[in-house]
Amino acid sequence: MLRIVIMVMVAVLGSGCSQMLTDVQQAAQTRLQQLLANKFVDKLTEGIDFVVGELAVEGGFLDDPLVRILLPPPLGLVIDVARDINADPQAALLETLMNRAAENAIPVAGPILKDVLINTDTETLQELLNSPRTAATAYLEEKGGAVIREALLPGIARNLEDNGAVKLYGELLTAHHEANVAATAVETAAGDMAVVDSVASEQLGTYVAEQAMGGLFKKMAVKEMAIRDSLDRMVESPL
Repeated sequence: MLRIVIMVMVAVLGSGCSQMLTDVQQAAQTRLQQLLANKFVDKLTEGIDFVVGELAVEGGFLDDPLVRILLPPPLGLVIDVARDINADPQAALLETLMNRAAENAIPVAGPILKDVLINTDTETLQELLNSPRTAATAYLEEKGGAVIREALLPGIARNLEDNGAVKLYGELLTAHHEANVAATAVETAAGDMAVVDSVASEQLGTYVAEQAMGGLFKKMAVKEMAIRDSLDRMVESPL
């Protein structure tokens, strides 16, 4: 009888220890996830400042093939087909002015993105941490993209007017139309006609704001992947 009681006690104690170990492991895992989520937010916040800072300098857009804002259609398509923008000083100047306008305006995006992070609940942040490698960038774009585009537009539109880009774009459009070079349809390599949407002079600011916003999130996606790599190394590194 005593032996049975002892065996029962050992089983109970063993079960209790096993459950305690499981609870400790779960608590540790939860704590690790919280720490990683907090670190993820900190790194994303730093990443926003880094990316915006890179874009806000002279050449931030213009000299980066990933985010460089090209001439809008139909003008951009015609020059792209010709593969010779540098042979057209006016077109090259226009592209420079457009990118400069984006570089000057992009700092307004930083506070908007950081505000999105501040107002994101912990559960969502942990979900983003455990999601695909650019999930946080997609989330920031979903929550803040339209706001950023609207915030960029006034400064970009004003800059394009002040630096003469709108006037120059109108002149180039007219010149190409008169020469029957620019059109709303561009012949493809197969000889078919592809209809494209044309950007009018008065829409240039909207076009540049849209492209600047898109470039920002392209850079953020690259930065997010680097952040995730650093977090992975931190978790995998021995204590």
